[in-house]
Amino acid sequence: MGEIVLKASRTLLDIDLRSLLRRLEEASGTKFPKEVVEASLVRNVLHVRFSYPRGTEVEVEPLDLRTPVFLFRDCETGDVTALEVLDVDELLKELGL
Repeated sequence: MGEIVLKASRTLLDIDLRSLLRRLEEASGTKFPKEVVEASLVRNVLHVRFSYPRGTEVEVEPLDLRTPVFLFRDCETGDVTALEVLDVDELLKELGL
């Protein structure tokens, strides 16, 4: 039988959000707001909220990276309101963190 390999568990406290966001800005060419009002990590999916939308949040924009990363924008203002990373471990490797 083959060996089962599990990914190391990571908690939100293990992630340097400031460095991750800075490297993500550099890699994607997208500027993010400097204030984070909420962050969560569930099953290796990282969600970072920069602000709450005035209207709906339906403009979802994928970033041009190997790891699936999506920006959410407020439909009324066009401002980036949130960011979602579908595999934070892979993104950290991709960004060299």
